[in-house]
Amino acid sequence: MGPAKTRLKKKRKGGGPDLRWRMGFIAAVSVLVLLITSVRLVSIQGMDSMKLAEKALSNRLVTRTLPADRGQILAADGTVLADSVSRYQLVVDQQNVAQYEVDGKLVGAWGAAEALSKPLKTDPGVLYPKLVGDKRWNPVAKGLTSETWRAVKKLEVLGISAEEYSVRSYPAGGVAGNLVGFLSSDGTAQAGLESAYDEQLSGKDGQQQYERGARGEIIPLGDNNMKDAVDGQGLQTTIDPAMQYYAQQAIEEQRKKHEAESASIVIKEIKTGRIITAADAPTVDPNSPGKVDGPDRGSRIFTDMFEPGSTAKMVTAAALLDQGLVTPEQEFTVPDKWKAPNDEEFRDSHEHPDEKLTFAGILAQSSNTGTVLAGKELTEAQRYEYMKKFGFGTSSGIDFPAETSGILHPYEEWDGRTKYTVMFGQGVAANAIQTTDVISTIANGGVHVPSRLVDGMISPNGRTISTPAGEKERVVSKKAADETLRMLEGVVAEGTGKSAQVSGYRVAGKTGTAQAPAAEGGGYDGYTASFVGVLPAEDPELAISVTLQRPRNGYYGGQAAAPVFSDVAGFAMRHLKIPPSTQKPDLPAREWK
Repeated sequence: MGPAKTRLKKKRKGGGPDLRWRMGFIAAVSVLVLLITSVRLVSIQGMDSMKLAEKALSNRLVTRTLPADRGQILAADGTVLADSVSRYQLVVDQQNVAQYEVDGKLVGAWGAAEALSKPLKTDPGVLYPKLVGDKRWNPVAKGLTSETWRAVKKLEVLGISAEEYSVRSYPAGGVAGNLVGFLSSDGTAQAGLESAYDEQLSGKDGQQQYERGARGEIIPLGDNNMKDAVDGQGLQTTIDPAMQYYAQQAIEEQRKKHEAESASIVIKEIKTGRIITAADAPTVDPNSPGKVDGPDRGSRIFTDMFEPGSTAKMVTAAALLDQGLVTPEQEFTVPDKWKAPNDEEFRDSHEHPDEKLTFAGILAQSSNTGTVLAGKELTEAQRYEYMKKFGFGTSSGIDFPAETSGILHPYEEWDGRTKYTVMFGQGVAANAIQTTDVISTIANGGVHVPSRLVDGMISPNGRTISTPAGEKERVVSKKAADETLRMLEGVVAEGTGKSAQVSGYRVAGKTGTAQAPAAEGGGYDGYTASFVGVLPAEDPELAISVTLQRPRNGYYGGQAAAPVFSDVAGFAMRHLKIPPSTQKPDLPAREWK
């Protein structure tokens, strides 16, 4: 017994290796638990609390776009053609509106619906489904005017707020509608000047960020910041609204009378290049562009090209005079048919015996055979170069959306017939701006002044930044231009353009009748009737072109286009207070014996 007891006492005194291992393990686990607890406490008190604070802040923060006002588009006299007006979208915080009280009584979403129904002029039952629920943001109504929003705001309905946005308005309706263009429902520029100057008109939206309280109110000392919107620039056009309106009515009436597919009038200030009228028919009201077909929403004046026909004879005449190859009273014997050395045959619009016509008489009678007889003295390269200098095959520089440059093939590509037909306006194509430019250049002493549709941009503070005028270019000599103008005056006084005469004013101009290219399958389909003219002829102020596409009830230029020229030109003279002519014309002889 003794030795055994002694061994037991010794074992308890030392603890043994197993006991010491267990105690160390327990101590280590305790430290680890304490460490994990400490880390978790730090996480909860530090990082997690920061995340929770950030999450709470994000729930309170509201970011709102501050829309920039789109710039106005103005007529030359300041008449507003396009403007932006404020509208409001009513939105609701459904959780807040549920707490809406009236006189201390909880009425919630239904009470809000009843209150809002009066200024919104609708039934509470229509509004209630939009107000009830747990959404923090839900649209209620859109398109509210500022007056309606003020009436809603006075009600102080809990959870109701509004977001401002702008919509495009066109106060002048269809006046210059084809030029101005329009925006789509989402605010995207779709046509006209709205599209061409979209970047300048748009401006840049701003942004407001603020903290809101539980009831949707702005916390004054919260995390609030704002970046102001930058409004777009305005656009000052060259359009005279009174002239534009009158011309639109006149050309639409003529279009219907002659059953034409489309028609146009362009009026250009000769000395400045300003387009004061560009009237299309049919036209479009930018407030409701969907009411007309797609092709009628743009401006055919810029986008449609056509063979100019006999109006291009002005170019041939000016080129021959500029080269000294003819004189206005040079004598020609003009048959009704003429065969070229390559056996291509050309004829006039009607049969006639040989006529003794001067070069001025050829232009006055609009003779194709006479034009070719005289024009064959020009080389093919010269024919091409003069047409190019007069603007055929080249953009006007206005940069209107989808503007065509027309067609003028290099003379090396002309076939045996085209090298002759270009002299009387076939085998070449132009738009209405280009044909207006031709006679404007002749009337300006042979100097081309680039056309322009915009006078300048208007900054948000009201300062006008003028658009630089394009460079002028001499096309033919002043002598050649003046002689051509004298002959063109004879066209109106004694030739095919008699219907373009304006009482009290001397007029110079040229009729045109050309076959219209078919839309599909090649060939021709119908005619293009046109007249281009200037007045007063002794000191020209305005160049005016009239074009009707595919008229079915009378298609000659002198018949369909010249009369409406006379009407619109007469109004323009009165409207602009341009004095009547006092000098009698000195017209070259048309015939010889």
